[in-house]
Amino acid sequence: MEVSVVVPAFQGRATIVECLESVLRAVAGRSCEIIVVESSRDGAADLVRARFPGVRVIEPAGRLSAGAARNEGFRHARGRLLLCVDQDCLVPRDWISRMVELLERDRVGAAGGSIGVANPRNLAGLCVYFLEFFTHFPSRGSIREDNYLIGANSGWRPEAIRGLAFPDRTLGEDLLACASVRANGFRILYDPSLAVLHHNRSGWCEFLRYCRAMGVAAADVQTRLGGRAIKALHCIPAMSYGIPFLLLPRIGWKLLGAPRGYLATYIALFPCCVVGHFAWADAFRRALRQRRTSASAVS
Repeated sequence: MEVSVVVPAFQGRATIVECLESVLRAVAGRSCEIIVVESSRDGAADLVRARFPGVRVIEPAGRLSAGAARNEGFRHARGRLLLCVDQDCLVPRDWISRMVELLERDRVGAAGGSIGVANPRNLAGLCVYFLEFFTHFPSRGSIREDNYLIGANSGWRPEAIRGLAFPDRTLGEDLLACASVRANGFRILYDPSLAVLHHNRSGWCEFLRYCRAMGVAAADVQTRLGGRAIKALHCIPAMSYGIPFLLLPRIGWKLLGAPRGYLATYIALFPCCVVGHFAWADAFRRALRQRRTSASAVS
């Protein structure tokens, strides 16, 4: 088996058919298997079995995070290379061939691409997109070594993750997994022109809830990774409110190389993005203060 494609799925009934159709177009003519790990019991598993009899469906007993679902898929995979895409994404027709080419380069342990927008009329979802994926916007840039990949558009060599596992979480698990791969001496390659299209979350209440969740997750992940910046923020958590002033302009700068229309949309939605980023910063600050309070209580 050349490639195993693992698709974590949770409440993905509305998008998983379109996702798997795109994956099947990409695997045409190759020795590949597709594994869906579905843990929400929303009917998506039965839908996949009915529409795609060649796809293997795994239904764990309980709900799995994105990281745990990828681990479960990898455990059952037989492929020489392991690729990941989420149930709410669409892959290009040349996705597998380009991923294989990246992963077969010398000392490469993981490789991946960028994230584009599948539902551009979803304004709240666009705001989430700009804040969540600003490090991985599509562009015509050249292939480069990077610190981390987005799990929804990633590939892995089994020997690079042997003995490792994605952390059991849905936000930040890809960053932590990549840190482990790099610590083991493997390279990580990123191709910004290799984009999958992502169906973003809907609704303004969900937008604010998810911004806060990203803030909490970022505080935990950055604390685990360490560094001078996070140490300073732990000492003075209120400095977290300065992060949007640094990142919001950076997002606009990165969008200069993104597909046509992305930057104009960001400018139009900028006030909403500001609100969301400060909700992120407040959750980030609260998480840091809670960690400091807990550490003081233990000591």
